[in-house]
Amino acid sequence: MTTPIAIAFAAASSSRTSREPHLRVRGRNFVDAQGRVVILRGVNLAGDSKVPPFAPCARPADLDRLRDLGVNVIRLLFIWEAYEPAPGSYNDAYLRDLRAIAAAAQDRGIVTILDFHQDGFSRFTSRGAGDGFPRWAVTPRGRLARPDNGPRCKNWVLLVATDPTMHKSFCDFFADRHGVRTRYLAMLGRVAGAFARTPGVIGYDLLNEPWGDERSELAPLYRDAARVIHAAHPGSILFLEGHVATSFGIQTRLPRPDFGPCAYAPHYYRPISITLGRWHATTLGVTRAFTNMIETARAWDVPLFLGEFGVDAQAYRAGEYVAALHNRLDACLASGAQWNYTPRWNARTRDGWNAEDFNILDPCGSFRPNFRLRPYPRATAGIPLRFRYEDCGTASRPRWIEFDWSHHPDCGETELFLPNALFPPGSDVEAQTAAVTCRRDPVRQVLICRAARPMTIHLRVTASAGAGRLPACLDALGDSQPSCRDAG
Repeated sequence: MTTPIAIAFAAASSSRTSREPHLRVRGRNFVDAQGRVVILRGVNLAGDSKVPPFAPCARPADLDRLRDLGVNVIRLLFIWEAYEPAPGSYNDAYLRDLRAIAAAAQDRGIVTILDFHQDGFSRFTSRGAGDGFPRWAVTPRGRLARPDNGPRCKNWVLLVATDPTMHKSFCDFFADRHGVRTRYLAMLGRVAGAFARTPGVIGYDLLNEPWGDERSELAPLYRDAARVIHAAHPGSILFLEGHVATSFGIQTRLPRPDFGPCAYAPHYYRPISITLGRWHATTLGVTRAFTNMIETARAWDVPLFLGEFGVDAQAYRAGEYVAALHNRLDACLASGAQWNYTPRWNARTRDGWNAEDFNILDPCGSFRPNFRLRPYPRATAGIPLRFRYEDCGTASRPRWIEFDWSHHPDCGETELFLPNALFPPGSDVEAQTAAVTCRRDPVRQVLICRAARPMTIHLRVTASAGAGRLPACLDALGDSQPSCRDAG
């Protein structure tokens, strides 16, 4: 059966045969087929897809909005419960919907990471506040919960952490006491085989915010999962997370992977900002978290992809908080995806899961307070060295970017996402040598630069006087000299 969602996205996809993008891992970078270093910036899709009817979005216009924001990656939630409601019984219509979304995203220049998502194991554990695993996967040693995921579950982190059935279910899963681990690996292989034929799918996040011992339980699971996925989808990138506690900045103990192309894909939520709904620009915890993340990426010699970050839209100085984390990513030249975009968001049900309100756009497509439009170097013909964005937006101090890279002409052109709303056509583009030529593509909102010979290029773009003003100058938050560890 073909669902309305699959029909809608198939109809909106280009009729042309597009070549599937081939992103691979080269050391600590993602690189495209031309050999350009690619930085991925995007969003998670979507908050309410954790619960029935499990649909990340319903209209191609949802992806059009993301394209116009400069998004070039979505972390697309996959819920095992939706796909395998009974052991060995698969909902292929659900898979077709996700594949149609990924293909339509690719038509808009957006690649997809498929995220095998769970929180607290299942909707039938964690006192009804969880999601992910099917009901039949819950350990028989525990007590089934009635799914809730409503306002009563607002403090879901506490409900998850204190639920004995959740902990027992993970324990039995890793030990494969009831065959759930075996069924999980079979599911991975089946899904990867389908998505291997889907344009734009670059890889898989093997398990969202998992519980379990990193060395004795998670690492063996990842090794087995890698074998299964790469047999079905060779060359796909595996995005690896540590124990859920690493989402609060704690260093992972995962060993360096030895099973093909990988990225380190932790999450980061500053505990006090999430708990109190406030940001006061105190950066000690953020600095420690990014230090830990970068140390792991360097030790593994893989890219850093911050798989989730964000804050409640009603939090005090939410926009400045998210901008500060983006400054860190810029300083590290790292990739990431904000949590989250929920196209069906409304003021009553919010994200549609546990009363969360992290969605970045309102129903009209306007920015909510926890989102900032930003430029970034999307694809570099060579090696990116430094990128900085200064957003003051005043007449006396216009916003600007600076980007340095070691140019390799054989890789073609360098592309920077340069939003028209921030840098209107006519903004001042300066390169330190006349050998560099740059041109604007206002339709795609990119600045394209090229040079005929190898060199180190320093580029500065200053917004024209017609650029819109934003309410805060990030320099006021103590970010005058950003670095990978202490920017923000």
